[in-house]
Amino acid sequence: MIAVLIVTVLVNGSLVATSLPAQLVDGTVAAPVDPFVRLIARRITADDARGRLTFERDGRCLTVVLGSRSARTRSSTEPLPIAPYVRDGRVIIPLAATARALGAAVRYDAAAKRIEIVLPPLASLSTVAPVASWAPPSGPLATFTPEPTPAPRATLTGVPRPRRTPILLEDDS
Repeated sequence: MIAVLIVTVLVNGSLVATSLPAQLVDGTVAAPVDPFVRLIARRITADDARGRLTFERDGRCLTVVLGSRSARTRSSTEPLPIAPYVRDGRVIIPLAATARALGAAVRYDAAAKRIEIVLPPLASLSTVAPVASWAPPSGPLATFTPEPTPAPRATLTGVPRPRRTPILLEDDS
């Protein structure tokens, strides 16, 4: 009989509870994508035909393939401690490796059988560095002087306008 060790998972201090818990497999915490990785990644895309999953968070990206012990980041190929697989109809991935690839800090307490994942705050638009900067031109600055507002003119309303079509006079000579 194989002993299955259930592992407690905390993400940013909150306990993650699910019907299919994280387990210790060959010394690695293996967890289903849903709900564990959904809490870590901001975007998950799946290519079911190839068995490929891509996880993204704040410009970081990790692509895993079912049955493969290597994963692809934006810049390199990284080894995985176990290959992603399907258990009870759900995709199971190495949780710590996935969290680290997406920028999280991971701490495992073997005595307590607990893994703690701390996510960095999401980048906001106010913290993103500008692509280009602007500075006023050197030298004297042009000034704006508004033109004086013209005085209002009196207008007649309700008075018929004079006729503008020429009147032809007949010559009797």
